[in-house]
Amino acid sequence: MGRIKEKFVPVQINQELCVKCERCLRACKAKAIYFEHGIRLVNYEKCVACLNCVQVCPRNAVEVTSVEFEDQVISIKIDHEECSMCEDCLKQDGTFCPKKLFFQGKVKNKENQEIDGIIFKFKEIAKCQKCLKCVDLCPEKAIKPVTFKT
Repeated sequence: MGRIKEKFVPVQINQELCVKCERCLRACKAKAIYFEHGIRLVNYEKCVACLNCVQVCPRNAVEVTSVEFEDQVISIKIDHEECSMCEDCLKQDGTFCPKKLFFQGKVKNKENQEIDGIIFKFKEIAKCQKCLKCVDLCPEKAIKPVTFKT
């Protein structure tokens, strides 16, 4: 895993802050931002890290991270349609996630309705050891790493 020139990439769009104004969608010349079931998403294979989306967002809903390595884990996504809410990921003994980076809260489903769900503490991604125990131990395979590829 070789070092690359550090770049900053939009990692996710905070759905709680997003007002669906579509400014980021129009600002993205690479067409990497799209809607799926009413939720704004980023296609990392298309993203060129220009950060135009960050600059035009009036609510600071586009969250950014620093990337220094090829295939660096930059976030953890949870497929709420697959998640059975078994709560294995919430164990505080460190067997599922050594840094305890998952919690239960309100998420939006495909119909844009608020439901109880599991959330990854994205703001604490720097604490993540990238061990990917969470991916391996999730019985529903609802937890997926998001990696950056150059």
